[in-house]
Amino acid sequence: MRKLISLEIKKFKLFSYLKGVGIANLVIMGLLCLIYFAEKSEGTIAYGSYEMAFAAFGSIIRPTFIIFAAVLISRLIIDEYKSNSITLMFMYPINRKKIIVSKLIIVASFTFLTIFLSNLLIGSVFYLVDSYLHFVPKELTAEVLKDGLLSMTLEAIASAGMALIPLYFGMRKKSVPTTIVSAIILVSLTSSSTGGVNLFAFIAIPISLAVIGCLIAYFSFRNIEKVDVN
Repeated sequence: MRKLISLEIKKFKLFSYLKGVGIANLVIMGLLCLIYFAEKSEGTIAYGSYEMAFAAFGSIIRPTFIIFAAVLISRLIIDEYKSNSITLMFMYPINRKKIIVSKLIIVASFTFLTIFLSNLLIGSVFYLVDSYLHFVPKELTAEVLKDGLLSMTLEAIASAGMALIPLYFGMRKKSVPTTIVSAIILVSLTSSSTGGVNLFAFIAIPISLAVIGCLIAYFSFRNIEKVDVN
């Protein structure tokens, strides 16, 4: 399986996406700065506590990389079915399920790592800047940091599962636009706030969506050995 994953990464030159991840992180940092100065100009505090700051990071990072994952699904799976190049791949003496699972592992791992590491990176930069500028009234305590890391981990795991949901819509029509649009709709629904609270605040919801994503992934390859891909 590891060899298959390595071959997929080389085949699609997936390390080139790291540049996009870096640019996305810079844009997110810029947005967070913009939010801070916009709130400050109105006489309000954008980040009253580190809990609020961590929540703000997640509300931007999660949607960004779930959409990134939809792009990966489109390239690794949807495009292969659309162009019928997957048929050629299935002619090799390799278990079809392993081929599809390797692609799904790449997507889920990419989503988890980019969300978790981006939270760590942006959180660290935020803390360093705050240690000089003091724009968060409350200090970062060990308890808040521990809770924040736990929340980041759980959200990254849930997002890795959720990121597989667009696969269902993309596979129905073998459509790249459908895959990406469904991801945008998904993050819009889960990240939109009502009264300052979004659906991700209720841990049962993202976990349920993650389970749905995993089930979709499972059903996408369950009968792949018997299905004619043409």
